[in-house]
Amino acid sequence: MFGDKIDNVDASKIKEVFKDLITTYTNPAYGSISKRDFDIFLFMKLQELGLIEKDPEIYDVISNLRVTRTKARNLLYEVKMRNSSEEILDQELRLLLSKPIFFETNDKIAIEISNPLLADHLRWKLKKLGYITDSSFSAELIKMTENAYIAIFEDMIPNKSREKVKAALIKCGAKHDTGIKDILLAVIKKLATLMIGKVGGELVEVGVEYLGPILGGKINEISKQYEGFFEQKTESE
Repeated sequence: MFGDKIDNVDASKIKEVFKDLITTYTNPAYGSISKRDFDIFLFMKLQELGLIEKDPEIYDVISNLRVTRTKARNLLYEVKMRNSSEEILDQELRLLLSKPIFFETNDKIAIEISNPLLADHLRWKLKKLGYITDSSFSAELIKMTENAYIAIFEDMIPNKSREKVKAALIKCGAKHDTGIKDILLAVIKKLATLMIGKVGGELVEVGVEYLGPILGGKINEISKQYEGFFEQKTESE
């Protein structure tokens, strides 16, 4: 399973992890830790050694550990729950929101999330905003309406940056007599049309360079990235 990878790990690091495993298994008494807790602890140590990535795809866990999909999801969920604060989850969510997947045939937008805890975090935030998601096609592909995506997108822009973001986009050509929600919707619709037109597929993932600056409130990057953006013509225009 990990033969080649283990050979490349520093011996002192392996010794340190082995000591942690023995200490945990024998404290306060030999075998007193539950199998579930020890499985989670061992999984975290495999990540510490670099044998499993910090943010692995579920299939990587399944193939490396020879476990079921349910077991892999549970391990990822438990580990993330122990290591992630709401602030960390929000940071990860901003990155994923900056890479939406557009569908050619309908107005749904999808976010691909391999971290089950982060998926629940997104659903929780959307529910608070009055929206529900659809993951019937795939547990890792969460679909939502354009309005739901815009709502969570706006919610994740830092409060102190929203007016500056709006002003920067207006300066780049967005309509000045609308609110930030309408401006964001115009950006998303334009991106969807431009990207699907270029790729010509049924769905396409947008690069983080377009939406990342908006979510991060990076005004200079917005000005550079969206210069001339609103003047671009699409096939439908």
